[in-house]
Amino acid sequence: VGIAHRTSPTNIGLAALAALAAYDLKYISADKAVEHVGKIISSVEKLEKWNGHLLNWYDTRTLKPLRPRCVSTVDSGNFTGCMLALAQGLQQLNLPKASELALRCRKLADSNNFSFLYDKTRRLFYIGYDLETSSPMSGHYDLMASEARLTSYVAISRGDVPRKHWMRLSRALTDCDGYRGMISWTGTMFEYLMPDLLTPVYNNSLLYESAKF
Repeated sequence: VGIAHRTSPTNIGLAALAALAAYDLKYISADKAVEHVGKIISSVEKLEKWNGHLLNWYDTRTLKPLRPRCVSTVDSGNFTGCMLALAQGLQQLNLPKASELALRCRKLADSNNFSFLYDKTRRLFYIGYDLETSSPMSGHYDLMASEARLTSYVAISRGDVPRKHWMRLSRALTDCDGYRGMISWTGTMFEYLMPDLLTPVYNNSLLYESAKF
């Protein structure tokens, strides 16, 4: 098994946050964390984008998007959430280089307008946008217990989509072995727990119970 020379917006965002986490855990210095993040952000700024959104996959050797060229709604939400958290964390380092880098992270986040990925008729997000056909992908994100929850959270908080979208996400329940929680698409930890890295989960809430479930 060799190195996979490709990366996605989710991978990029989490890699940048991992550098900051490494500093928080005292594995590396603040200067080293800023250096790592700076290299990532400099590469991201060179990447081809669509309405501010990163495309779904890039070749890490050439920085060119991989085909089929498309935007993934959930990947864009993950990346934007990571950039917002990263900007806040860098600002708290109180280093001139980190503050400048925080502004660049926020600029990348602010350039993403999620209204382009929103179906106003169904009040749900499309799965993504296909640049090959210049049209939204078929299918929508319609479950609260999914990795798309972070996209909804970020888009609503920024005013890109109306707050009523939150109530369109299904809270349908299922049970297993005496426990009950919200349905996800395939029941994976990624679907249930990925958004919890960056969004609040309150004790005894439905999201909390579903995460335990």
